[in-house]
Amino acid sequence: MNPTAHRLRIRVRYAETDQMGVAHHAAWVPWFEAARVEWLRARGRSYRQMESDGLFLPVVELSVRYRRPARFDDELDLDTTADVRPPSRLVMTTTVRRGDEILGEGVVTLACVGSGGRPVRLPTDLVLTAG
Repeated sequence: MNPTAHRLRIRVRYAETDQMGVAHHAAWVPWFEAARVEWLRARGRSYRQMESDGLFLPVVELSVRYRRPARFDDELDLDTTADVRPPSRLVMTTTVRRGDEILGEGVVTLACVGSGGRPVRLPTDLVLTAG
């Protein structure tokens, strides 16, 4: 795994599935959010602290490629990497795996903005750890 990557393990909950026990496509977006938050935490930045410091990371673009279904009670690994797009964009890619099998991938583009909603530079320490 990429040294700047972060792995989050989750289990598909019953509430995230349809009547056939398959994870609903909408369940994947919160998984990507949880993976992003934990990626930041692994780099010493809590999202709560960033917001307290007046920095926000709104989603400006999201794409998902579904390859195979995730099912109720599956244990999944969400492997997340980041690509910095100076000065104020961060592109997070999360690959969803069940064991060695890739189930899908989400790419989320975030903009770094200040409390007034205007773009600001990403924090230097975050840029250096993104890879």
